[in-house]
Amino acid sequence: MSKKTEDVLPTNIGEFELIRQFFCSDFPSSPDTVIAIGDDASVVKPPANSELVQSIDTQVADVHFPATAPANLIAQRALRCAVSDLAAMGACPQGFHLALTLPQSDAYWLKDFSDGLKKAAHELNIALMGGDTTRGKQLVISVAVQGWIPLNHDSNSQALTRSGAQPGDIICLSGKVGAAAVALPQVLNNPADTSGYARQYYFPEVHLSLGQSLLGQATSCMDISDGLIQDAGHIAKASDVQLQLNADAILLADPDSPALCMTGGDDYQLLFTLPDTVESAELIRQHASASDGVHKIGKVVSGSGVNLSGDRELLADLNKAGGFNHF
Repeated sequence: MSKKTEDVLPTNIGEFELIRQFFCSDFPSSPDTVIAIGDDASVVKPPANSELVQSIDTQVADVHFPATAPANLIAQRALRCAVSDLAAMGACPQGFHLALTLPQSDAYWLKDFSDGLKKAAHELNIALMGGDTTRGKQLVISVAVQGWIPLNHDSNSQALTRSGAQPGDIICLSGKVGAAAVALPQVLNNPADTSGYARQYYFPEVHLSLGQSLLGQATSCMDISDGLIQDAGHIAKASDVQLQLNADAILLADPDSPALCMTGGDDYQLLFTLPDTVESAELIRQHASASDGVHKIGKVVSGSGVNLSGDRELLADLNKAGGFNHF
């Protein structure tokens, strides 16, 4: 970020001034928030006939993003990845807490970070309710998000989970997979470059409206963070079924790198199952207007694990690739 003469900031800044200057204003507001930043904890008043959905996502410099990437890009990515968990549950965002571990309190970096965070928050309509800052050897960003899901007519939960897929269901996917994996060499080589697939690495689409439209419709759902094949296996295990995927039906960011696209993480597309009904076909049609919109990629059968149809070379490459593992 360039240092403008009319906007001179201190090289280092104290914790409370840091919070006041960069995180106390210009974020979206939430009508459900009673007390936000400034007290020991936030206070939220739940709307009637709703349930609370919560998730936390931690990103570590040089593990989840290049430490030398521009701060506004790091912020955009951090909030979008966290809010994607709400989309996967079918929730409407309400607010988030931010915890920052900083090697130093550089005011220019913090301003750039807060600018990116505010832009993402306004796009996703999610309010900052509080958080914590501390000093450490490595940049670590933790974002805890929460949102609401309306109860159904019987006052029961209708949150989307991984455990409801049934034999006979169809398997659907939003958009293309593999863009972030394809972009990774470019991102590592030039962290400030957002051209091409790198833009999808820093600005993954968060499918909030799709997730909310799946309430009462989808039998299972999750977002793809660790690779399509590995995450499909999570649904298969949680639901005690087998997911049969048709490789030819899966839209790839790079058709010349199918194994990388199907196993690379950070896509944040939604993978979900639906009953094989006329209503499901209509839902798919409504979300398939774009060339890479929602599309059917397989079916659920009795059994276990993931079965992918395709040529032997592709299957061999997939067996070697695996998926992302934090350890």
